[in-house]
Amino acid sequence: MYNGNSKVSYPRTIVNPNIKPEKSTSFELGLSSVFLKNRLSFDFTYYNIVDENQIINLNISEASGFASRKVNGNQYTTNGFEVMLSANAVRKSNFRWDLGLNWTTSVKKLTEIYGGEDKYGNYSQNERIDNYYATGWMKTADGQLIVSAETGLPSKDPNPQLFGHTDPNWMFGLQNHFKYKNLSLDVDIDGSIGGVIRSLSVEKMWWGGKHPNSVEYRDAEYAAGHPVYVPDAVNVISGELTTDTEGNVISDTREYQTNETAVSWQTWSQNYPYRAKVSQDESETFANIFDRSYVKLRKVAFSYDLTNLMNINVFKKIEATAYGYNLAMWKKADIIDPDYGDDNNLQDPSTRYVGMGLTVTF
Repeated sequence: MYNGNSKVSYPRTIVNPNIKPEKSTSFELGLSSVFLKNRLSFDFTYYNIVDENQIINLNISEASGFASRKVNGNQYTTNGFEVMLSANAVRKSNFRWDLGLNWTTSVKKLTEIYGGEDKYGNYSQNERIDNYYATGWMKTADGQLIVSAETGLPSKDPNPQLFGHTDPNWMFGLQNHFKYKNLSLDVDIDGSIGGVIRSLSVEKMWWGGKHPNSVEYRDAEYAAGHPVYVPDAVNVISGELTTDTEGNVISDTREYQTNETAVSWQTWSQNYPYRAKVSQDESETFANIFDRSYVKLRKVAFSYDLTNLMNINVFKKIEATAYGYNLAMWKKADIIDPDYGDDNNLQDPSTRYVGMGLTVTF
């Protein structure tokens, strides 16, 4: 310790001298076929990857002076498919249309748990390892939000809730190339279907009063001089919920009434969509967990061959191009861009590019 700062620290994890290297075993099966005099081609691939001897930190009693120890444990199995289709859809003397379509899906599961345990963290054996568990709000058995009759505010569920899986169900891409005489057009579309994405950006916008809906009840509240927003929720009037240590319901005798308690709009906005996770199914307005599905117009490019028009012998080819990338998106997620990584770190959206170019070949 020097000047109040630690200069030497002892690791909190016990290093195991018997650790083995991690091991990965994979195999692929594929099929490739060509039809109609090479105008149609089809490729299919299935792959299986087994990851073993994973080096993990296993929690131990802190009475030992350590927090965890390194062991070889857990097995993960990934199964995936890839399909590619290419076709010369139209082939005429002055016009041609070529297209390509690709489709892929992949799922990674926890297939063995160290020591034969039933669970590893929140995950059970043969469960998707990309399942997203997080703190949510207490709800009724049929999914209605529960709030306090006194404060009008919800309570956090003491057990992690499953909000879906973060990887998409499948992804696709469609590439189109059109050519008419000296003019060419390329149009690429791709997308991702399924999966969820958490948005820290949306949470922070609600907290800081920057979300577009942050002012929805402001004027009415100022005019009334008291809270006017009544959350769409219920209050518990009797009974109790009993669960086991993993959150499984043993008994639920609760009875409810419709909530009538108004709450400050600022207080609600800085708690409900910020301090716990809210899915789009629970609330379209306050969601911070979104469906990450999208379809994007990835690329449009026009090219014109100026070689014959310019008629400059020193050049073999002169081509002018106008192009754009990330031009349009159809998505279910509000505000954020689900195409660009995740939003655990206040992400920026993907950048749109528009430009022109001239290519000269000698």
